[in-house]
Amino acid sequence: MGIILKNNSLSMIVFRTSHTAENIIRDGWIVAHITHDPVLFVRTTFEDLSSESYVEEKIGEYHIQRLRSVQNWILCKAQILNKTSEKIFVGLEPVHIALTPEPPHPVHRGFNNVIEATVHATRYILYQDTKLAELIRHHGDLVMRCGGESEKRAMKLLYTFVNSKNPGTFFE
Repeated sequence: MGIILKNNSLSMIVFRTSHTAENIIRDGWIVAHITHDPVLFVRTTFEDLSSESYVEEKIGEYHIQRLRSVQNWILCKAQILNKTSEKIFVGLEPVHIALTPEPPHPVHRGFNNVIEATVHATRYILYQDTKLAELIRHHGDLVMRCGGESEKRAMKLLYTFVNSKNPGTFFE
């Protein structure tokens, strides 16, 4: 999920069918995890991780669960600003920020293309639009040319998720 920064305000647009939307509607908060792990990015997009993957904490009035393997995260109060039949538009207000000093991560075409393919895949699973399938393949080809081993593993995992959600679709 991408967080949007516009006019000094944070927000996000979430599909109503997602667990993220269910959690926001039920709890009124979200934890934004900051990761450079492409496999984790794909996994958390398409599957529910085991309870062992999370740490439970109390931050002020919030009882949260956050990913154990991610050191950088932001707890945000989430307010639904608008709803459509497919999406919710959510305003975010940071409540707690947990950042560790890390060396900067350079821009990496392989990782960026995993992100783009993942975004297209979430929409492809919903709509089965052939243009989205072409974009997934395009980004996948770039990952296989420009990515490291973890980006290639993430892309193969993404193909597995798309194929399992849409039988007859063939990504490899």
